[in-house]
Amino acid sequence: MQKFIETTGETRDAAIEAALRQLGMDRDDVSVEVLDNGKKGFLGFGATPARVRVTYEAPEEPAAKQPAAPVHTPVQKPAQPAREEKPAEKPVKLSVTDEDDTPRLVKAAPADFVPEKLEIERPPRRERPRRERGGRRERRPREERPVTPSVPKERELIPVSEEGMKQAEKLATDFITGLLEKMGVEGQVTTLPQIECDQLRLDISGPDMGPIIGRRGDTLDAIQYLGSLVLNNALEEHVRLSVNTENYREKRMESLERLARKMAMKVVKSHRSMTLEPMNPYERRIIHAALQDFNGVTTYSTGTEPGRRVVIAPDNSSRAHH
Repeated sequence: MQKFIETTGETRDAAIEAALRQLGMDRDDVSVEVLDNGKKGFLGFGATPARVRVTYEAPEEPAAKQPAAPVHTPVQKPAQPAREEKPAEKPVKLSVTDEDDTPRLVKAAPADFVPEKLEIERPPRRERPRRERGGRRERRPREERPVTPSVPKERELIPVSEEGMKQAEKLATDFITGLLEKMGVEGQVTTLPQIECDQLRLDISGPDMGPIIGRRGDTLDAIQYLGSLVLNNALEEHVRLSVNTENYREKRMESLERLARKMAMKVVKSHRSMTLEPMNPYERRIIHAALQDFNGVTTYSTGTEPGRRVVIAPDNSSRAHH
């Protein structure tokens, strides 16, 4: 009687060896069929094991005797005594109160009495007044939840030494220059005049800066973030890095401020909150700062990164004063 097993291994020979160990047989006692030679993959990714089917001769097993079916002897149940019929009892009436909806007996009954039918008296349903055609039902005023406005916090400036700023300039310039070469983008990194005592400002210039900016500045923000990680890991002082190209940061700030004022005017007119598209923390601070003194609205952020958004809501306290 022929039987087979299927085994796997890193290679075809390893799979065959695993099958022989499992069966306790030699290579000459079995026949092998290769089902899959397997793949090594690249750097460990996409690898698949080899799979083989090993056929061998097994002794025939004697057929087991089936046990005889048991003979069931019918068991006679003892006759139950006839149940005495009780005369039909009158139904017991229950009344339901309006206050706690608890049924209470109206007519007394014996303690061992089990009624077959209960008649329950309930108070009549209260009919709601029908509204006339074309009429509108009055809406209840919504409970307005308190909104905590987001106010940009003033950042504490910690001055960076002149030597630390020079080290940061060299590290960031070398890193971004090498990154541009890896990206295949022709560009030059220059240092902009320092405005704040803890900030290093760099500018990238070249014939085509579109790939550097990316969709809504995503690539430029990523370059700035990676450069900040390099500086924070290499320097003892904390240096804030700002990377710009073709005045994108200034143009984006003006665009966000216009958007904030436009949406705020819509909120004041409609008295409804409006949620903006997801933004990074830098752009959200621009929205909050632009509407900080805008009369009639308040702003707050909702959601989690990277989908955190700014909500522009009506300022109820301002409306109450007017």
